[in-house]
Amino acid sequence: MEGHMYRVAMDFIREIKGSEEYREYKAGLDRIQAEPDLYDKVNEFRKKNYMLQNEEDSGDYIERLEELEKEFDDVRAIPMVDDFLAAELGFCRMMQEINQLVWDEIDFQ
Repeated sequence: MEGHMYRVAMDFIREIKGSEEYREYKAGLDRIQAEPDLYDKVNEFRKKNYMLQNEEDSGDYIERLEELEKEFDDVRAIPMVDDFLAAELGFCRMMQEINQLVWDEIDFQ
């Protein structure tokens, strides 16, 4: 990608990075990363949560989700972890909405 579209894309990326959702996500990430052991535990939770959400067999999804929440209850009870996970979710939802808007507005078949 060159020229005008590249510049537009870079402007768009700067706008995303300037959004409240991204700034909150990035600030939370920086706080968590400052504590490597905690960061590792949060990443373990995020990975297991992602894998659970993306499994095809979801027959016992609720039970497995409850088990995951119990397993990481002590980590999630830390306010900065809870704040980070909420900010991450908000940022992901914003990005999903942007992606959906782009696909809705482009006649791509």
